[in-house]
Amino acid sequence: MSSTRYHPASIFFHWFVFLLVLAALAVIELKGQFPKGSEPRELCKTIHAFFGQLIFVAMIGRLTVRCIFGAPEPTDPNRILLTLAKLMHWVLYALLLALPIMGVIFLQAGGKEVHFLSWVWPQMISPNPEVKDLFKEAHEFLGNAIFFLVGIHALAGLWHHYVLKDDTLRRMLNKIKVNT
Repeated sequence: MSSTRYHPASIFFHWFVFLLVLAALAVIELKGQFPKGSEPRELCKTIHAFFGQLIFVAMIGRLTVRCIFGAPEPTDPNRILLTLAKLMHWVLYALLLALPIMGVIFLQAGGKEVHFLSWVWPQMISPNPEVKDLFKEAHEFLGNAIFFLVGIHALAGLWHHYVLKDDTLRRMLNKIKVNT
């Protein structure tokens, strides 16, 4: 694999996780349109949890692919920007792994079963309202923070593409001009 390109599996997982995050946000925002305790509201919460679990699984895949194939060398020689870019990536990875775990903890602390496909997760935490509230608030806060960070990440990609005119964005779209 060339050190100037992302592996196709990395590209797939990047955009798959992006779509899952958008879907999780859309369904949790839709939840607010329904009265508390209603079936549609509960269905939205269930679908949101399912997307969260898919995000976790996809992130394990993404990090596995990154460990095996690596990432291309950065195009920006600025050390400060390079450090910020690496920090941004690892913070996003950490949040995308932590948020689903926090969701499972606050659901179980609230006395609810957590389902994944036809499998019920083992109860890892006893019901505890204080723990539930703590993890629910942290989950919501970090969930909102991730959208801010994703926005910065997207703007940085556009800045590279339109201002610096380098191939940073094209590498994640698998569209690099080849000079022949």
